[in-house]
Amino acid sequence: MYNNGMANDFVGLDKLSVLDYEDRVSCVLFSKACNFRCPFCHNGLTVLESDETIPWNEVMEYLKKRKGMLDAVVVSGGEPTLLPGLIDKLKDIKSLGYEIKLDTNGTNPELVKEYIDSNLIDYVAMDIKNSEAKYALTAGVKQVDMESIKKTIKLLKEAGIAYEFRTTLVNEFHDINDMDGIGELIKGAPILYLQKFVDREGCIQKGLHEVDEETAYRFKEVLLKYIDKVELRGY
Repeated sequence: MYNNGMANDFVGLDKLSVLDYEDRVSCVLFSKACNFRCPFCHNGLTVLESDETIPWNEVMEYLKKRKGMLDAVVVSGGEPTLLPGLIDKLKDIKSLGYEIKLDTNGTNPELVKEYIDSNLIDYVAMDIKNSEAKYALTAGVKQVDMESIKKTIKLLKEAGIAYEFRTTLVNEFHDINDMDGIGELIKGAPILYLQKFVDREGCIQKGLHEVDEETAYRFKEVLLKYIDKVELRGY
């Protein structure tokens, strides 16, 4: 049962979204904790600066009142698998009958597996930052445990849960050669979304640029050698 404590709670709530979970009306919960510092992250201000949390009982009261109006809850970040006690919060959400989508960077495969095995999540969106050679650079950290990333990729391919891979294209970080590397990482996946970067106020690094549509289509053609379906999102 949920409690009033704030220490392990979320720092943001988007009360209504029709974009974050396809074919669902959802709300989005944002956790602050993150082990990446992606320069292009739209939630940079939330990850780095937010200190105010939303008491869990307030979230649950909102979800109770919106039953029948909302279909699902998107658990996002930051990196939500770093939130202490997330599994109990997922159970609380599920007790109200909502579907749950998990947004993750894939660095905690054991926890993702636990959520899947416990039937607590219905859909997973995993970010694929870049080719392995440029993964840490694109994630804004000195190094990335690529074995954990690969474990989560393998888990999603084999778990029987609905999922997607997605890559936000940034001109300063992605070029045509990286597409083969991304393709090798998720080879055989059913779908990859190539997302258009938008330079927003909340981004960690200012002055980054989108990949233009023509180049994004060139990237798509390379990736189709490895992946069944590649779609552009936001273009």
